[in-house]
Amino acid sequence: MLIDLSSNNLTGHIPSELMSLMELKSLNLSRNQLSGSIPEKIGNMKELISLDLSVNRLSGELPMSLSSLHFLSSFNVSFNNLTGRIPTGTQLQSFGESSFFGNKLCGAPLTETNGCERVKAATHTIGEKKRRGWSRLGVDYKHSGWICLWILDDYGSIDSEKIMEDCVFQFCE
Repeated sequence: MLIDLSSNNLTGHIPSELMSLMELKSLNLSRNQLSGSIPEKIGNMKELISLDLSVNRLSGELPMSLSSLHFLSSFNVSFNNLTGRIPTGTQLQSFGESSFFGNKLCGAPLTETNGCERVKAATHTIGEKKRRGWSRLGVDYKHSGWICLWILDDYGSIDSEKIMEDCVFQFCE
């Protein structure tokens, strides 16, 4: 059995009900406007040979359960907003880099395998800077949001999104 709903301008999340189709051989949801994450239960579709989720707005990390799809011979998640390390497993590492283009993914089979370490290190450094910035003001980090909200309350109906950014970044950097 195969399902091809490509290029149908579909929106919303990938329906979890699809993950219960255990005999499904091919699932093509490419070239839509699907958002949210790839369901973890996708690994339950053990008979899946082809999976194409390319050119959508999917986000988050690739589920670890993808590595349990041992019959997968065609795979494409290119041009989404996926992040993180590609799960290790014989099948996923056998696909070309083009299956993963247009995302912020790292790890094999991508040539640049140290991308995750750089992202993790940069995130840690920024987080430390932010905590130190608030500490210098004598403010506990977990209370910083309340201070920004209090400041916003004084501003009234001015562009609150811009003010919140200014508030957070002025004191955190």
